[in-house]
Amino acid sequence: MNTIKPLRNPDITLQDIGNEVVLYSATADAVHVLNPTAKLIWELCDGQHTLADIEQVLRANFAIPPDQDVMADVRQTLETFAAKGLLHGRF
Repeated sequence: MNTIKPLRNPDITLQDIGNEVVLYSATADAVHVLNPTAKLIWELCDGQHTLADIEQVLRANFAIPPDQDVMADVRQTLETFAAKGLLHGRF
């Protein structure tokens, strides 16, 4: 699963409001607000970054204890994105 490269749904509209991002899905008529961590994960869902890449970027950008299971957090966030139709296809 670490070699999968998630891809954002191209039908999602993004509005950056500082520390957070608002995503709008016209298809689902739904709004989603992302915190800074989820925002970075969203930005990395470009079809080029693996889950391992995403974990590395998160560790480089946030003060994360070495023993924290970041991969579990990445997977959970991506599962939430997928369940809400924010990712293109399945990850």
